[in-house]
Amino acid sequence: MSHSTHLAYTERDMTPHIEIIRKNGTSRLYKAGTSLFYQGEFPRHGVLLTKGAVRAYTIASSGEERTIGFYTAGDLLPIAWLLDQVGISLFHYVALSEVRALRFSKEDFDRTILGDPVALKSLFTNLSRDYSAAMLRINGLGQSRADEKIAFTLYYLAFRYGTLLPDGRHEIKLRLPHVVIASMVGLSRESTTKALRSLQRKGIISYSRGVYTVNKSSLEHYVGEDIYQSLELA
Repeated sequence: MSHSTHLAYTERDMTPHIEIIRKNGTSRLYKAGTSLFYQGEFPRHGVLLTKGAVRAYTIASSGEERTIGFYTAGDLLPIAWLLDQVGISLFHYVALSEVRALRFSKEDFDRTILGDPVALKSLFTNLSRDYSAAMLRINGLGQSRADEKIAFTLYYLAFRYGTLLPDGRHEIKLRLPHVVIASMVGLSRESTTKALRSLQRKGIISYSRGVYTVNKSSLEHYVGEDIYQSLELA
């Protein structure tokens, strides 16, 4: 019997650690393009996203931006700082769209989340899901062919941010121009566009205005990873 792993993120707003932060956090609105944290800064507060999307990126020696990942409603930033792994923000965090968030102090986080076994367990449940998604992203980066890099990256995006549609396909709930996807995998915009068009012609994906819809079974067949059939994207 196969076992399914359900990674829908809509249930995050029901978890104990998020409910605690919602009761104690201070509301804040960030316009699209606004920085929440700069790479290397010493954060003065944590943030719980409640609406919108944030892109984390770093800047390569060439001056190009390299996208690290995305954060949506229910995510905490910057998590490595909140968990005392580092004393600074590891990346730049910028609002992709209008973002609503709750700010909270590190002291409150330590007391109400890390000091509460139930809240701590719910936090680490979410982090374990993020870890699984990150492994898919790393798998994509390890592919040698451009089309396979893009295919695995789309699977990661659908796995982490996908929403199930009535027709059985999955829509990635982020608006991602080709240049952003290119920055995720270290390809040129031209190579990325060519790979995306190839996947679209095969009926594996469709996209319009930066929003992508994925046919899960077709994508799994394309990448030759039958083991992923046990994963539920949404």
